[in-house]
Amino acid sequence: MQKRMNKRLKDIRVKKEMIKPYMIKIFSTLTNTWFHDLYDNLPNHEPRYWHVFIGTNNKYAVALPLPDKRASSIHKTLSEFIDKYHPAKLTSDEESGFLERHNVQLLKDNNVIMHVIQDKNHSSLGIIDRFIRTIRDMNTVSEVSKHQSHEEKYTYISPYRMEKILNTYNNNYHSTIKCTPQEMFNDHNLEKEYILKCIDKSEKQKQIKNLVLPIGSYVRVILPRHDGITKKRYQTSKECYRIDDRKGNMYMLIAQDGCVMMRPRFKLIPVDDPYIIGARENNIVPYAKFATTIVGKWNGNVEKILEYYPKTNKYKVQFVVPGGEPYIDIIPASYLRGSIPTKMSDLEREFFAKETPWFIFTPVTQPSA
Repeated sequence: MQKRMNKRLKDIRVKKEMIKPYMIKIFSTLTNTWFHDLYDNLPNHEPRYWHVFIGTNNKYAVALPLPDKRASSIHKTLSEFIDKYHPAKLTSDEESGFLERHNVQLLKDNNVIMHVIQDKNHSSLGIIDRFIRTIRDMNTVSEVSKHQSHEEKYTYISPYRMEKILNTYNNNYHSTIKCTPQEMFNDHNLEKEYILKCIDKSEKQKQIKNLVLPIGSYVRVILPRHDGITKKRYQTSKECYRIDDRKGNMYMLIAQDGCVMMRPRFKLIPVDDPYIIGARENNIVPYAKFATTIVGKWNGNVEKILEYYPKTNKYKVQFVVPGGEPYIDIIPASYLRGSIPTKMSDLEREFFAKETPWFIFTPVTQPSA
């Protein structure tokens, strides 16, 4: 009975020190690259939103007023930012206004690389997410608790207040880059030196054991706690997933029914990893149940494209499911294109090569970064 109890799945806790070596530093090998996102400035306030930009390497921040989240409004702020700062690359989440075809075309016409972080992977958006928390905290009066920065009265930022916050932030020492954002923004040599240091650190990190997990192995996913406690501790999923593919530091995890999700390396723990400890000290849990599904995900992989809908930029496709029957569904083009929505996938190229020439879609050729 005791042996059977020892094999039960445990609610495992993992200290941050155990996963920190696997965290990949976010930086760009290109200069003048940026993250951008929308800051919700609350209803019945002007502006309704702030379109926020922050340099990937130099951490220099910009915020432009935005009346609403319509694609046409975002087109104006994107145009204003591109005309003034001439970015080489813009990275964002899957905000619909960013992915609207006219805005995608705007970036293409200005030779701006468009990179989209999919699957709500906010660990890859850490720079912009952290900055938005910073400006919210800076908008809080110093006499009150830092936890009150999330209250409604501290969320709204007026244009005058935003200007002061940005000026303070850009001209104060940043511990990550070892200078002020304004200094690195003005001096590209400082940014190049920073890039070289990050590359050197990345090369050393590649020597870490188990940094790269083999395809076909099984892992649990580390989940952050949301109880408001500041102590950096995590819990893992009770079920495990099989690694189906890897793209850089991102792993495609698959469940029994073929549903997939993408997760970074530092959020994965092999099921036989010694960090997975049971209720008793040194009681290693050797296995976990293979997850049957992943809620809210398409299951299986796209085998082929059956039809294209130009008005909505969507495809009718056929999915294949491991050990199951294929099925047909309609998906957005961004689902096939991964992190670069302006670059056609191989399936799209194959599909249009067979179609009649009445519709020509020219793929974007962009340098890697």
